[in-house]
Order: sequence, then structure tokens, then C-alpha cells
Amino acid sequence: MATVKTTATFDATPDKVWAVVSDLPRWGEWLVIHRSWQGDVPASVSAGAVATANANVMNMPIAIEWTVDNLSPLHRLAMSGKTRAGILLSLRLDLVPVDDRTRLDIEIVINGGMIDSPMGGIFRKTLTGALDKSSRRLGALL
Repeated sequence: MATVKTTATFDATPDKVWAVVSDLPRWGEWLVIHRSWQGDVPASVSAGAVATANANVMNMPIAIEWTVDNLSPLHRLAMSGKTRAGILLSLRLDLVPVDDRTRLDIEIVINGGMIDSPMGGIFRKTLTGALDKSSRRLGALL
């Protein structure tokens, strides 16, 4: 099991950051590992909502069935996922107001698959870089 975290602070209010990160159809605009959605995607997120994403990490295509586990608008979006290979994931986006800015903490926990192999360190480093790039893309949208 591995945990990958990144943090970024934006010159935007939590509602502006939330409007982008909680809008699943917009994930492709900022989340580097996200490629597309399979089928219908909820227009707005709600606890229990399910959507299957096509992702790509280290040039490997991955389908992830995400379920929204915890939703606190303007504060937290937490999802759990499972791949067809049985790899379990969790994704948590926490928004923290800092004066007139917003800090976004992103955490991904991965259990199984390559993360538990000798390639795990490279996989973690690649994923960390992708999350950092995602934060920069998100900042450009705000």
C-alpha cells in the first residue's frame, strides 16, 4: 500500500476551486492521469454516485470505477475506486481556506498491483509528478 500526497495554494476562493474539482466532466481539463469517462457521468457529485474513469499512469491504461464516499461541498470530495485488476484506490481532495486563497490537499492511496512490486517507487514518483502537474493545470483554470 502506498500514499501519495501533494498540496497547492491558489489565489482563488474555495467556491471557485470547488466548482472545478467537483465537476467530474471537467476532470480532463486539470487531472493529468484522467483521460475520459465511460458512459454517463453525474452532472453534480453526490454521496454514493458511481462513475467509471479511463486513466493512464506510466503509459498504462487503467479503468477505475469510482464511488463518492464523502462529500462536504467546498471542503472535501472523497472517493474510493477499484480497477478491473482488483487494485483498490482512494482519492481525497480537501479544500482549506487560507485568508482569500485556498489550499488544496490531494491524497491518493493505492493498495495492490504495481505499487507492491519492485517498480512501486517509480510508480509513486510518477504519480506524485502527475499530481503536481495537475495542481499547476488547475491553477491555470482558476
